[in-house]
Amino acid sequence: MQKFSMHAATIAMGAAICLLSITGCASNEIKWTEEVRLHDGKIVQVKRRTELTESGFPTQNRGFHKYHELCFAPMGIYWKSKPEYRLYVFDIVDGKAYIKVPVQGCTTCMLQGYPAWDAAYFEWNNGAWKKVDENPTLRALRFNLLSATHAGGPYRNERGEVVPAETFDARGLIALADKERRDASIYHSMKNTGRTGPSVAPGACERCKAEKVETSMTSEVFLPSESRTCNW
Repeated sequence: MQKFSMHAATIAMGAAICLLSITGCASNEIKWTEEVRLHDGKIVQVKRRTELTESGFPTQNRGFHKYHELCFAPMGIYWKSKPEYRLYVFDIVDGKAYIKVPVQGCTTCMLQGYPAWDAAYFEWNNGAWKKVDENPTLRALRFNLLSATHAGGPYRNERGEVVPAETFDARGLIALADKERRDASIYHSMKNTGRTGPSVAPGACERCKAEKVETSMTSEVFLPSESRTCNW
């Protein structure tokens, strides 16, 4: 009986914390569908999902990405990458699908062979992703995937009210106009600099060659998944 009472008290305390915390105890899984404008102007829809770690009691803020997932059902495409490989570009060129991920930090640069343009490119080929060499066509593909997927903690909305982080989560259908609003600073920077994405001027990986890097990490980009479908 005593054990049961202690357990019940623990549950009650947890519920109270959820009620009192402005971030609450909402799920850190974020999933949505977004419109994507391809290089030729065609607009398609992809499904995406990510999950965030927790920073822990008592702040209950969100932490880092656990993974990045993307599905494009018409071509049977599925992607699930490690958290350090964020999605910047999804495009279809001559009937083949490509994804671009930024390569950031000296460890990741070393693992991916110090790419000259600080990015890695993958082609969907026979039901799997294959890393391909950069070329002018791929380098010209513009940033087109949502970056501002969530807030890390409570924030002030347009009315100046402090609201829970999950109210900013991407959910439902994110149209092109929604993406331009959420990622306004990125698109503004691209317009002003003429660059194809939000990354800094290329050369960071090249500079990393002078750094001594030791790591137990591998060059593997992808994570295993029990399900390779878009039924989220």
